[in-house]
Amino acid sequence: MSESDDFKALSPQPVAPTLSKVADVARQSAPYLARLLHQHQNALDLSGESALVAQCHAEIDAVREWAKSVKSADVLGPALRRAKRRVHLILSLLDLSGAWSQGEVTKALTQLADAALQASLASVLAKRDVQGDGLFMFAFGKMGAFELNYSSDIDLAAFFDPDVFSGSSKGPQDTTIRVVRDVCALMDAQTEEGYVFRTDLRLRPDPSATPIAVSTRRAEVYYESVGQNWERMAWIKARPCAGDMAAAADFQKLLSPFVWRRHLDYWAVADVHAIKRMINAKVGDPALGEIDCDVKLGPGGIREIEFFAQTQQIILGGRDPRLRAPATLEALGALVEADVVTQVDAEALNAAYQGLRGLEHRIQMLNDAQTHTYPTSSDQRAAVAALMGYADVSDLDSALLATRMRVHSIYENLFVSDDGTVDSSGAGNLVFTGVEDDPGTLATLRSMGFSDPSRVVAAFRRWHFGHVPATRTARGQALLTNLTPRLLQAMAATGEPSTAFAHFERFFEGLNAGVHLLSMLSIEDSLLSDLVSSLAVAPRLAQTLARRPALLESLITRQAEEGFVLEPGAGFEAAMDAARRCHRDRAFLIGHGLLNGLIAAREAGGAWTDLAREMVQAMADAAERETERRFGPAPGPWTVMAMGSFGGGELTAGSDLDIIVLYDVTGDAAGTDWFTRFTQRLTTALSVPTAEGLLYEVDMRLRPSGRSGPVAVRLSSFERYQNSEAWTWEHMALTRMAYAAGDVSLADRAIDIARGAIDGRKLQPNIAADVDDMRERLRREKAPAGTWDIKLMQGGLIDIEFFAQKRLLLCGGKGAIAPNTYAALQYLAEQDQAEASDVAALQAAWTFQTSLRQVLKLALSETPSEPAFSEGLKSRLCRAVGLQRFEDVEGTLSRHYDTVMQIV
Repeated sequence: MSESDDFKALSPQPVAPTLSKVADVARQSAPYLARLLHQHQNALDLSGESALVAQCHAEIDAVREWAKSVKSADVLGPALRRAKRRVHLILSLLDLSGAWSQGEVTKALTQLADAALQASLASVLAKRDVQGDGLFMFAFGKMGAFELNYSSDIDLAAFFDPDVFSGSSKGPQDTTIRVVRDVCALMDAQTEEGYVFRTDLRLRPDPSATPIAVSTRRAEVYYESVGQNWERMAWIKARPCAGDMAAAADFQKLLSPFVWRRHLDYWAVADVHAIKRMINAKVGDPALGEIDCDVKLGPGGIREIEFFAQTQQIILGGRDPRLRAPATLEALGALVEADVVTQVDAEALNAAYQGLRGLEHRIQMLNDAQTHTYPTSSDQRAAVAALMGYADVSDLDSALLATRMRVHSIYENLFVSDDGTVDSSGAGNLVFTGVEDDPGTLATLRSMGFSDPSRVVAAFRRWHFGHVPATRTARGQALLTNLTPRLLQAMAATGEPSTAFAHFERFFEGLNAGVHLLSMLSIEDSLLSDLVSSLAVAPRLAQTLARRPALLESLITRQAEEGFVLEPGAGFEAAMDAARRCHRDRAFLIGHGLLNGLIAAREAGGAWTDLAREMVQAMADAAERETERRFGPAPGPWTVMAMGSFGGGELTAGSDLDIIVLYDVTGDAAGTDWFTRFTQRLTTALSVPTAEGLLYEVDMRLRPSGRSGPVAVRLSSFERYQNSEAWTWEHMALTRMAYAAGDVSLADRAIDIARGAIDGRKLQPNIAADVDDMRERLRREKAPAGTWDIKLMQGGLIDIEFFAQKRLLLCGGKGAIAPNTYAALQYLAEQDQAEASDVAALQAAWTFQTSLRQVLKLALSETPSEPAFSEGLKSRLCRAVGLQRFEDVEGTLSRHYDTVMQIV
């Protein structure tokens, strides 16, 4: 994109005609420079520019000499601080007078940093009596490109060649760490004389997991295996700056194939483009018009110019060595020469870069602060305008705005796709590369609703460094980079982005691999929002999905809806694993359908129960085959009976299974051992964890005599027990008995026995009192956890179930076995055992409460309290019962509790 040639870039002007008058302006406008002038006025030669230039070179040369004539740290530290202050003052005057260009100023500042670092390293090595062969340091960023500004940190990375650097008696690694720590302390330490340079070592390989000095072997392995594209861009500006320069040059040559790839694969190119998109990719960014802009990181700022060059260098520089220039302005010139950037755009960016860097310098001259923000205070802006050589603040404001708009318009052109649209998420800054939090990104995340943006940035940075299995590969990292804006927008769309992020973080970091999942999410837009919203509402799903992310594929293929089919000849253990895999797929689909309204909450119990019955039948068949293989054929028929919620078709996510096993044989004791062994294998098949996880917890305490009775019960013993020994509560349990697996005719006989036993005692006077006593005992022993403990609350599901079961025991007859509570209430109304209005009220309460409980049991692993509900969960609860507002859900639930208690 080119614009008319009348564009006037921001441009620093000489502030006064003579050096003495320049000093006056500096004294009046910049407190930091005023202090330096006060301290060093008599030492300055202001007779002419050449004299001041000579003095600057002399100061830097003196520091270089200190690397040769080694000084102790006690002497070197103060000397470096004084030299730095003098050089700062001289360069400021040369800068403000226009005698030196911005490039000359930054080069001299960098030369001073190099000399100071070399002198500090020599001092520390001498103090520790260590030979420095094989130990070296690289400068990155502005120092690496000779572009340091007045208050820059210096970005460094220290390396040692373990084949050359011997260190001391403590070994090369430990010695190098101690040396680098001492060097940085000498440079960083703040005294009454200030500091030399603040050092930043976070551009070394994987800084959160590596020591402050890294062996060349470890670095080479890191860059070859998980080095990221933003690190390749960082190495564009890297150069040896201290230590064994020959060893450093060899190491840099070794890394050249990593930095400058002749052929980039699709994922590397996509990753670079994604990095570009995440930096000020918002078209017409309103921040362009803000006065207190960040001239470095804000839209239209220095970083956009740097990235404009670097992203194209990293993609094209492997094939064209001309593009490998570290300095930004040199890179722009090379891009023009290679016919990648137009001359007009390059000239505009060149002028803008120099103007913005000049403004950045003058902002930092005020107080020697590492800031890049154009001040809003009228006094400070007037001071900056004076240092820029602008007579009027409004002229400076206008020039700054015009410059930033021009830069941003050229930068945006990098995002224009073939159809002419801007390839942008529209979210604003979303930068997770590098080693420090980007202010624009923190602001963007805050505007999206994230309560702790720094935590989000830290997590994404951790993922980009390959600290989780999902992003151990370069392709996984590139996919994540490309997906990040959409992922964060999906979290924001839940209404509770911080909650959504926390659940996604647990899920993502629990994955064993990630390329396949990230690829699916990149291709399927709906799948991404589906996943994020589901995790936000139901954290327990995160655990399931982290163990088996391929489950998400079932949302697309729906293959898991097919029935369970075991391969012919599969052994017992193979059958157990296969059942668990099938169950996991099917349970996920049921849960997802319930959570997203594809399965009505009132129908979910039937879906969970159908799945459980299929699993019990499959495992019973496997247990039978295994028992027959070892002990011969079954001596008679057997059946597995479902009890409790399983029998009633009212299971929820994570429910236990209540079952009993019955069998029938001829003869007094024939076959008992076979059926015991079969039952033991069945409970093993259902409840023992395998490598594929857990299927169900199994409870067999509802069999005759409970834990003290045999695990498999002979039908004749079952009949005798139910007619002569069973307690009232055991007959209550019988009302919910249903067939689950095995011989159907045997199951029918068992149900007839149960019906007869109930019918035979329906006139006993103690039945109602027994049931009421049990309910009171349960109320004392298992108090509800709160309003949302829907099962145990007074007026909750237990009270409805007890009402139905008591009336069934009193009624008897053909319908005495009515496993489903809703159906049992209907039977009672038909038999005139309950008022029709009461039954309708109880059925309405039962439907409402079970619908809520289905969602809660899926979403949360523990009994919830209302304050813990996310907004997403509240909306799912509303949908489950057909209400618009959560307050209406709470009110209706309370009214149902009251109604149930009035009836029961």
